[in-house]
Amino acid sequence: MKVLFIGKRFYTNRDALEERYGRIYQLPLHWARQGVEPRLWLIDYHGRRREQRQDETLGVDSTPIRGLAWLFRAAGVVVDRLRGRAPTHIVASGDAYIGLLGWCLARLTGAYFVFDVYDKYDEFGGYRKPLGWNLFGFLLRNADQRWFASRRLLAQLGTEESGDALVMNGIDTNYFRPLDMQESRKRLGLPKSEVLVGYFGSLSFERGVTDLIEAVRHLRDGGVKVKLVLAGKAEAGIHLSSSGLKYLGNLPHSEVPWALSAVDVVAVPYRNSAFLDAASSVKFGEIMACSRPVAATATPNLLDNFPDSARILVARLAEPGDSKDLARAILKQLEEPVHSPLPDKMTSQSIALVALDSLIGLESDAAARGRRK
Repeated sequence: MKVLFIGKRFYTNRDALEERYGRIYQLPLHWARQGVEPRLWLIDYHGRRREQRQDETLGVDSTPIRGLAWLFRAAGVVVDRLRGRAPTHIVASGDAYIGLLGWCLARLTGAYFVFDVYDKYDEFGGYRKPLGWNLFGFLLRNADQRWFASRRLLAQLGTEESGDALVMNGIDTNYFRPLDMQESRKRLGLPKSEVLVGYFGSLSFERGVTDLIEAVRHLRDGGVKVKLVLAGKAEAGIHLSSSGLKYLGNLPHSEVPWALSAVDVVAVPYRNSAFLDAASSVKFGEIMACSRPVAATATPNLLDNFPDSARILVARLAEPGDSKDLARAILKQLEEPVHSPLPDKMTSQSIALVALDSLIGLESDAAARGRRK
């Protein structure tokens, strides 16, 4: 089996190449460790320089979308068919445009096309429908196999009976594990003895960051001695200068486990939205792997993907968009901390094996269902 994985280099404010971040990097890396021959091609929407490197046995190529490097790379994939080195499977992940590139190359090389849908791509701000043509829908209909990162995406857009697979976001437990709180606070320059509530991720209205800021204000106004610690890229209009708030900037991914371990309670204050309700945030798994108490809002992102955890945390869940109820949930965790363990088979290695099993079974499944190769 020869797998070409095409993915977006920069996503969720992270650099997949430099930080070895996310499913786009970790899936092919773990396949390489299983003896498969994967290649990772990252599409860079922001930079101008091509980068190539070897990570263990995984070959990685990052090409900027500006310029001709990506066209030469695509041509090379087609030429590989003439040399007998064409991929047997092409997995495309990141958005619908990368999906289109993967579909075209699969049809030109005879490879199976797997569309990895880790988010609802038609909700992305840059998604367009030229002349009303729905590219996302086209790719869903014409993929040989589809992977979905959340149970809601699978229920909305696919069916397991047709060969679609639930491939959730795995957790790298080499990094995300319980760390000493005092050592973590010292590392990040946080006070030793104060009560801290933290949120680490994209700071946006949709993710309820302003609700969290307001919830901590309610607690402080009520006499609870607590401070809020935030880290991540802030959306325009999010004000981070209020009293009782410490902003750490946009921490590297490698520092997030230390941030999680530094606070008494981690908050995940998501609001309801078509995008977030259909997602499966890796954040929840990272918090669980670090054994931290979490106060969250009761959105499908948590309820659908981590139902056992939601039952454990039910008294610590708040109504989305309700800052006073979020303050109640946070106070409950501060007074009686409860954490939910990471569910079985949620490590990056375990999820990679789930995806690899789907690839292995694709050819026989396609033949049985009359799909093309």
